[in-house]
Amino acid sequence: MNEMMKNFKFLLFTIFLAVSGGLQAQDESTSVRQNIFEVLQASDGAGKVIIHQDKRIENLINQKQTAKTGREATLGNGYRVQVFSSNEQRTGKVEAFKIEKEIREAFPNTGVYVNYNSPFWKVRVGDFSSVDEAQAFRNKLLEVFPDLRSQTYVVRDQIVK
Repeated sequence: MNEMMKNFKFLLFTIFLAVSGGLQAQDESTSVRQNIFEVLQASDGAGKVIIHQDKRIENLINQKQTAKTGREATLGNGYRVQVFSSNEQRTGKVEAFKIEKEIREAFPNTGVYVNYNSPFWKVRVGDFSSVDEAQAFRNKLLEVFPDLRSQTYVVRDQIVK
């Protein structure tokens, strides 16, 4: 009897969660998207938050959101040049971001991607649709960064098209 009561309570709780989740999803789909500053300053009757800040901060955040949503990036199969991979717990992350910064400065119009897939930190460069394009970029990259030769090779990856 006690086990049956526990199962019944669990069933009621599960139904409650499903119904409330559905109502929340319906609420979110009909609402107008506001930025974080509008949400914080909105009055719900309990009080009001007033944010005193430089307007440039809000503009920068809004520009960043527009940049993310303005260009519809699609992923597809392609190639990148991997320039770094390390599973060194103490130095891998620092080294990966150092290399990313250097490559970004040398090739500002080329995507540089730092990924962490435990336990490896990897730095990959470019969005190439063919092996030949990736190999040509690898050669240019090695002219600028000859010290990376031992770790640099072309890999298949999901690229931004």
